[in-house]
Amino acid sequence: MGLISSLLGKSKTITLLAREVRINENPASGEDFMYIEGDQVGFVNWLLKLLGLKDPSVSFSISDRFITRVEGKKQYAIIPTSEIHNINAGFAKNKQLLIRAGVCALLGFAFLIMGVTARRGGAPLFGVFALCAVLTIVWIWLYGRSGGLNVSVSTFNGDGDTIIVKSGLTGYKLEKNDFEKTFHAVKNAASNNSKYFKK
Repeated sequence: MGLISSLLGKSKTITLLAREVRINENPASGEDFMYIEGDQVGFVNWLLKLLGLKDPSVSFSISDRFITRVEGKKQYAIIPTSEIHNINAGFAKNKQLLIRAGVCALLGFAFLIMGVTARRGGAPLFGVFALCAVLTIVWIWLYGRSGGLNVSVSTFNGDGDTIIVKSGLTGYKLEKNDFEKTFHAVKNAASNNSKYFKK
Protein backbone atom coordinates (compact mmCIF):
# COMPACT_ATOMS: atom_id res chain seq x y z
CA MET A 1 0.00 0.00 0.00
CA GLY A 2 2.90 2.36 0.68
CA LEU A 3 4.02 2.06 -2.94
CA ILE A 4 0.54 2.97 -4.17
CA SER A 5 0.45 5.92 -1.80
CA SER A 6 3.83 7.17 -2.99
CA LEU A 7 2.78 6.88 -6.62
CA LEU A 8 -0.58 8.55 -6.32
CA GLY A 9 -0.68 10.35 -3.01
CA LYS A 10 -4.23 10.52 -1.79
CA SER A 11 -7.12 10.37 -4.23
CA LYS A 12 -6.55 12.73 -7.16
CA THR A 13 -9.23 14.29 -9.35
CA ILE A 14 -8.52 15.22 -12.97
CA THR A 15 -11.04 16.79 -15.35
CA LEU A 16 -10.52 16.04 -19.04
CA LEU A 17 -11.93 17.12 -22.37
CA ALA A 18 -12.39 13.70 -23.93
CA ARG A 19 -10.55 12.91 -27.14
CA GLU A 20 -10.89 9.14 -27.12
CA VAL A 21 -13.10 6.85 -25.03
CA ARG A 22 -13.01 3.07 -25.40
CA ILE A 23 -15.08 0.93 -23.07
CA ASN A 24 -15.18 -2.87 -23.16
CA GLU A 25 -17.28 -4.57 -20.50
CA ASN A 26 -15.87 -8.02 -21.30
CA PRO A 27 -12.46 -7.56 -22.94
CA ALA A 28 -10.38 -10.35 -24.43
CA SER A 29 -7.11 -11.22 -22.75
CA GLY A 30 -4.66 -8.31 -22.94
CA GLU A 31 -7.33 -5.71 -23.79
CA ASP A 32 -8.42 -2.86 -21.50
CA PHE A 33 -11.76 -2.68 -19.75
CA MET A 34 -11.58 1.07 -20.27
CA TYR A 35 -9.28 3.57 -21.97
CA ILE A 36 -9.86 7.32 -21.75
CA GLU A 37 -7.64 9.96 -23.28
CA GLY A 38 -7.98 13.74 -23.36
CA ASP A 39 -6.57 17.07 -22.27
CA GLN A 40 -6.93 18.62 -18.83
CA VAL A 41 -9.51 21.40 -19.02
CA GLY A 42 -8.84 25.03 -18.19
CA PHE A 43 -7.67 28.19 -19.93
CA VAL A 44 -4.17 28.01 -18.41
CA ASN A 45 -3.70 24.42 -19.64
CA TRP A 46 -4.91 25.43 -23.11
CA LEU A 47 -2.61 28.47 -23.21
CA LEU A 48 0.45 26.52 -22.04
CA LYS A 49 -0.25 23.85 -24.66
CA LEU A 50 -0.58 26.54 -27.32
CA LEU A 51 2.79 28.00 -26.29
CA GLY A 52 4.38 24.53 -26.24
CA LEU A 53 5.20 24.83 -22.53
CA LYS A 54 3.03 21.98 -21.27
CA ASP A 55 1.45 18.78 -22.48
CA PRO A 56 -1.95 18.65 -20.73
CA SER A 57 -2.77 15.22 -22.13
CA VAL A 58 -3.87 12.49 -19.74
CA SER A 59 -4.71 8.86 -20.41
CA PHE A 60 -6.46 6.59 -17.93
CA SER A 61 -6.89 2.86 -18.42
CA ILE A 62 -8.06 -0.17 -16.48
CA SER A 63 -6.77 -3.58 -17.51
CA ASP A 64 -7.07 -6.93 -15.78
CA ARG A 65 -3.83 -6.19 -13.90
CA PHE A 66 -3.43 -2.42 -13.51
CA ILE A 67 -5.13 0.94 -13.34
CA THR A 68 -2.78 3.31 -15.13
CA ARG A 69 -2.79 7.10 -15.36
CA VAL A 70 -0.28 8.83 -17.67
CA GLU A 71 0.06 12.62 -17.54
CA GLY A 72 1.81 14.48 -20.34
CA LYS A 73 3.24 11.19 -21.62
CA LYS A 74 5.87 11.51 -18.85
CA GLN A 75 4.34 10.91 -15.43
CA TYR A 76 2.95 7.45 -14.70
CA ALA A 77 0.82 6.30 -11.77
CA ILE A 78 -0.16 2.66 -11.41
CA ILE A 79 -2.47 0.82 -9.03
CA PRO A 80 -2.79 -2.98 -9.14
CA THR A 81 -6.35 -3.88 -10.09
CA SER A 82 -6.25 -6.41 -7.24
CA GLU A 83 -6.26 -3.48 -4.75
CA ILE A 84 -9.57 -1.91 -5.89
CA HIS A 85 -11.84 -1.46 -2.87
CA ASN A 86 -14.43 1.11 -4.00
CA ILE A 87 -15.74 2.11 -7.40
CA ASN A 88 -18.08 4.90 -8.41
CA ALA A 89 -19.35 6.09 -11.76
CA GLY A 90 -21.84 8.77 -12.72
CA PHE A 91 -23.15 10.80 -15.64
CA ALA A 92 -24.81 14.21 -15.84
CA LYS A 93 -25.59 16.97 -18.29
CA ASN A 94 -25.50 20.69 -17.49
CA LYS A 95 -29.18 21.42 -16.78
CA GLN A 96 -28.49 25.17 -16.52
CA LEU A 97 -28.04 25.23 -20.30
CA LEU A 98 -31.52 23.75 -20.73
CA ILE A 99 -32.96 26.37 -18.34
CA ARG A 100 -31.28 29.14 -20.38
CA ALA A 101 -32.78 27.67 -23.55
CA GLY A 102 -36.23 27.70 -21.94
CA VAL A 103 -35.88 31.32 -20.78
CA CYS A 104 -34.72 32.41 -24.27
CA ALA A 105 -37.62 30.53 -25.87
CA LEU A 106 -40.15 32.23 -23.56
CA LEU A 107 -38.63 35.65 -24.17
CA GLY A 108 -38.59 35.01 -27.91
CA PHE A 109 -42.25 34.01 -27.86
CA ALA A 110 -43.15 37.15 -25.88
CA PHE A 111 -41.30 39.39 -28.35
CA LEU A 112 -42.96 37.59 -31.27
CA ILE A 113 -46.41 38.29 -29.80
CA MET A 114 -45.47 41.92 -29.16
CA GLY A 115 -44.16 42.24 -32.72
CA VAL A 116 -47.33 40.77 -34.22
CA THR A 117 -49.62 42.99 -32.13
CA ALA A 118 -47.57 46.19 -32.55
CA ARG A 119 -49.24 48.68 -34.90
CA ARG A 120 -45.93 50.03 -36.08
CA GLY A 121 -42.29 49.70 -35.15
CA GLY A 122 -42.56 45.93 -34.81
CA ALA A 123 -39.35 45.24 -36.79
CA PRO A 124 -37.00 45.60 -33.76
CA LEU A 125 -39.24 43.23 -31.82
CA PHE A 126 -38.98 40.65 -34.61
CA GLY A 127 -35.20 41.15 -34.52
CA VAL A 128 -35.13 40.37 -30.79
CA PHE A 129 -37.35 37.34 -31.45
CA ALA A 130 -34.86 36.08 -34.07
CA LEU A 131 -31.95 36.60 -31.64
CA CYS A 132 -33.80 34.68 -28.90
CA ALA A 133 -34.56 31.85 -31.36
CA VAL A 134 -30.87 31.57 -32.30
CA LEU A 135 -29.80 31.62 -28.64
CA THR A 136 -32.37 28.93 -27.82
CA ILE A 137 -30.94 26.68 -30.52
CA VAL A 138 -27.37 27.34 -29.32
CA TRP A 139 -28.23 26.58 -25.67
CA ILE A 140 -29.98 23.32 -26.68
CA TRP A 141 -26.98 22.29 -28.81
CA LEU A 142 -24.59 23.05 -25.95
CA TYR A 143 -26.79 21.03 -23.57
CA GLY A 144 -26.58 18.09 -25.97
CA ARG A 145 -22.77 18.27 -25.79
CA SER A 146 -22.54 18.94 -22.04
CA GLY A 147 -22.43 15.30 -20.95
CA GLY A 148 -19.95 14.62 -18.18
CA LEU A 149 -18.82 11.20 -16.99
CA ASN A 150 -16.99 10.59 -13.74
CA VAL A 151 -15.16 7.44 -12.73
CA SER A 152 -13.70 6.98 -9.27
CA VAL A 153 -11.55 4.04 -8.21
CA SER A 154 -9.97 3.79 -4.77
CA THR A 155 -8.03 1.30 -2.67
CA PHE A 156 -8.68 0.14 0.88
CA ASN A 157 -6.63 2.99 2.43
CA GLY A 158 -8.21 5.72 0.28
CA ASP A 159 -5.62 6.10 -2.46
CA GLY A 160 -6.99 6.27 -5.96
CA ASP A 161 -8.13 8.34 -8.90
CA THR A 162 -11.21 10.24 -9.94
CA ILE A 163 -11.43 11.07 -13.63
CA ILE A 164 -14.10 13.51 -14.80
CA VAL A 165 -14.53 13.39 -18.56
CA LYS A 166 -16.43 16.10 -20.44
CA SER A 167 -17.68 16.22 -24.00
CA GLY A 168 -16.96 19.91 -24.60
CA LEU A 169 -17.50 21.59 -27.94
CA THR A 170 -15.02 19.55 -29.92
CA GLY A 171 -14.38 16.49 -27.79
CA TYR A 172 -15.85 13.00 -27.89
CA LYS A 173 -19.61 13.28 -27.30
CA LEU A 174 -20.53 11.38 -24.14
CA GLU A 175 -23.98 9.87 -23.74
CA LYS A 176 -25.77 8.07 -20.92
CA ASN A 177 -25.00 4.65 -22.41
CA ASP A 178 -21.27 5.49 -22.05
CA PHE A 179 -21.89 5.77 -18.29
CA GLU A 180 -23.71 2.45 -18.17
CA LYS A 181 -20.96 0.68 -20.11
CA THR A 182 -18.29 2.35 -17.95
CA PHE A 183 -19.95 1.28 -14.71
CA HIS A 184 -20.24 -2.33 -15.85
CA ALA A 185 -16.67 -2.34 -17.19
CA VAL A 186 -15.20 -1.02 -13.91
CA LYS A 187 -17.40 -3.37 -11.87
CA ASN A 188 -16.27 -6.33 -13.98
CA ALA A 189 -12.63 -5.29 -13.66
CA ALA A 190 -13.01 -5.17 -9.87
CA SER A 191 -15.05 -8.35 -9.47
CA ASN A 192 -12.75 -10.33 -11.78
CA ASN A 193 -9.48 -9.17 -10.29
CA SER A 194 -9.76 -7.41 -6.91
CA LYS A 195 -9.23 -9.40 -3.75
CA TYR A 196 -11.86 -7.19 -2.06
CA PHE A 197 -14.54 -8.10 -4.61
CA LYS A 198 -13.87 -11.81 -4.75
CA LYS A 199 -16.63 -14.06 -3.45
